Parts: sequence; structure tokens; C-alpha cells
Amino acid sequence: MEQPRQNELKALFHMLEHTAKIAEDATLTGTFSGGEGQCVSQFNNVLKRLSDIDAVSDGLFDELPDDASFSQIGIACHQLAAYLNDELEATTDFKGWFTSFFGKRFMENLTEEVADKPFGDLIRKAVPEYLTESALEDITEVFPVTSGGKLTVDADFGAIDVQSAETDQVVSVRVQRSAQLKADRRAGEILKNFYVQMIHEASDVKIEAKFKGPARQWNKMKKRLDIQFDIVVPRNYALDLKTAGEDISAVDITGDVNAQTSDGGLRLQNITGRIDGKTSGGNVELKTFNGDAELRTSGGNINLDTGIGDVIARTAGGNLQFDNITGAVNGRTSGGGITLRDCSGGAEVRTAGGSIEVENDGPVHARTTGGSIRCQLQKASTSHDLLLDLVAMGGGINVSVVPDIAATVEAKALGGAVTTELPVSVETEGPVRPERLEGTINGGGPLLKLRSVGGSVTVKKTEDDKAEA
Repeated sequence: MEQPRQNELKALFHMLEHTAKIAEDATLTGTFSGGEGQCVSQFNNVLKRLSDIDAVSDGLFDELPDDASFSQIGIACHQLAAYLNDELEATTDFKGWFTSFFGKRFMENLTEEVADKPFGDLIRKAVPEYLTESALEDITEVFPVTSGGKLTVDADFGAIDVQSAETDQVVSVRVQRSAQLKADRRAGEILKNFYVQMIHEASDVKIEAKFKGPARQWNKMKKRLDIQFDIVVPRNYALDLKTAGEDISAVDITGDVNAQTSDGGLRLQNITGRIDGKTSGGNVELKTFNGDAELRTSGGNINLDTGIGDVIARTAGGNLQFDNITGAVNGRTSGGGITLRDCSGGAEVRTAGGSIEVENDGPVHARTTGGSIRCQLQKASTSHDLLLDLVAMGGGINVSVVPDIAATVEAKALGGAVTTELPVSVETEGPVRPERLEGTINGGGPLLKLRSVGGSVTVKKTEDDKAEA
């Protein structure tokens, strides 16, 4: 390389160095507000000069737009500097410049790797994540609608967040798209193949977002992509949401909600209407609802809090928690515990791999094959024929009741004993057997049916604080 040409390339590199440093400081600290235009102009001038002296191939680098952000400016400067490596032949002096450009820690890690790997790849892997992000322009649309319509989203990938607005006349959609290029530059190309189509028919809006090309290509890149659907709908609007790999959230909706994702969670709050939620790899949370709900996950927890309606909850690998539900509760898990508090309307819960905690007034059917059951009846309810039907296989049963409860007791323990702190009237004749107790408390009433295999059964008395209050 001729010395004058090399000297000019070094000078241009220094210009990129300082521009990138300004952009980095501005991104981190918020300083230099309004200085983006100057940095854009400087980068574009450097790029033009490099093209004029044939230091970069035509069309390889694009000029920055006038409205480029500091993050975009920093990325462009880093990428162009990495390309200049071939022209400058990675001399010892050049490495010194890279030390100040990319940081001392990066240069300390080069050592023998420089001889075995492309220097540009090492640079790309060393720069901060935020400086290797490629973002496409947001997609924004506003559709005139009336309340009572339906939003349908069918996406190959991306998080979905739906909220309601005071107005019932529009649906507002914003799609944000970015890719991390640090691990694989192809992520940017995959992102460009993500096509979003929106269809507006009367009061309904349908969004289809699909990747072009074989699924195996974009599936490998999902961890490097960030796609977000932010949607605002009228309060009275139905939702049918489907995506993969990301979370779905819906808040303040009056209308039926159907939400389905894989490898993501569901967060639903303040919903009035039928609720169906399904995920194969995340947690499910439903708070403040009015309507029947069916929730399923293959690998997470399910939490329902404060609602009116019959609920069904199924998980194969997590915990179930029900709080303050007015309606029938049906819950099953194959690998977690179950908590039931302040629920009325009856409950049937079952687990194959955990314990069950109940603070209720019945009736409750509970089964566990891998843990114990602890139950506290909050008041002496006489509105049902059955208070408790509890079975524990592999653990004990501990039941606390108020002293003035009127109940009929049927308790059995195989491998343990049955004990009680309350007086039980036993009518059957013959010797008392420690593993069995049948009789009445305070004259009899709804049934307490308690059975344990592998543990003991204990009936204790507790204070009825809530009744006194």
C-alpha cells in the first residue's frame, strides 16, 4: 500500500473512531442531544471519500439517513471500521487504534486468535450488544372501527401486548422489529423477510405476520430477533391472539379472549368475557376477571387471582394457585403444588408431584400422589353436604377446623394414625383403632372424608377469626 493512501485511511479511521465514541457516549448518557445530524453528515462524508479512492466496494455500505439515531450511527461506524482492516493489514500500530476504539479488554483477548479467525469477526463479537442491533422502521397503522368487533393476530413470532383505550372508534397498531447481529449477521436478513399484513373489515382487524422461507431458517434466529406488537383496541372488543416464542398480554378488555403461544407466557388482567389461554412453555397469570376461563401450560405455573366464573387449569410441570375465586375450580398438575385460598363454589384439584394447601370453607375435593395436604376451614359452613374429600398418597393430612363446627368425620390412615383435638362421638361398637376414626362433631353435619396412605391424619381446632370479625 502506498504510504499516502495508508495515511489517509488511518485518518479516516480516526474520524470513524471519534464519531463512534460520540455516538456511544450519547446513547449511554443522553448527552449531545440534537447532534445526530452532524454525526450523520460526518459518516456519510467518510463513506463517500472511501468510495472515491476505491477503499470500499460500491453498494456495500449505505449512507445514513438524516434521522438516524446515535445507536444506528455507532453501528455504522463500527461496521465500516471493521471493513477497513483488510486495507490497513492489521498492523501493530493499527491494533493500538483498535484498543482505544473497542476497549482494552477486547484487545487483551485477541492474542493467538487473530491468526486463526477473521479480524472483522473478532471485532464484531467484541462490541457491545446495543451497538450491533439492527432496527427496521416501525410499522404503524390506525383503523376506524366500532366497539364489539374483533382483533385477530396470527404471527410466526413476536410478543403481543393489547390494551384498551377510552375511545371506541379506532384500533391502533405498532410493530417494532430489530435483530442482534453480533452472533450472526444473517439475523438482519431474516428480519427483513418478516412480512406483516393487516386486513380491516368493518369493525374487525386481522393481522398476519409470517416469515418468508423455510421455518428452519428463522427458527434458528429467534433468539436474536426482537419483534413487538403494541396494539390498542376499544374496551369492548374480542381478541384472538396467536404467536410463538414470546409473551402475550391483554389488559382491560370486555370481550372473549383467546390467547395462544409457545415458549412464552400469558398475562391477562381485568378481562370480562370467556377466557381461553394456552402455552407450551411459560407461566400463565389471570387477575381480576369475570367469565369462565380455561388455562393450560405444559411447562409453567398458573396463577388465578380475584375472579367470578368457573375455571379449569392444567399444567404438566408447574404449580397451581387459586385466590379469591367465586365459581367452580378444577385444577390438575403433574409436577407441582396446589394452593387454594378464599374460593367459593366448590373445588376439585389434583397433583401427582406435590403438596396441596387449602384455606377455604369447602367443598373441596383434593388428591395428591406425591405429597401432603394441609387444609384450614375458614368457617363452619353448612350449605353443602360435603366439606372435604381429601386423599394423600405418600404423605399426611392436617386439617384445622373451628371448634363449633358441626360435621361428620370419616378418616383413615394406612401406615399412620388418626388423631383429633376435637371431641368426636363414635357410635360404632368395638375397640378403637388408631388408623380409623368415624363419628360426629357437635351433632354431625357435612362430611369430612380424609384418607392417607403413607402418613397420618390430624384434625386440629383453630380460631374462627373471620367469623368473629
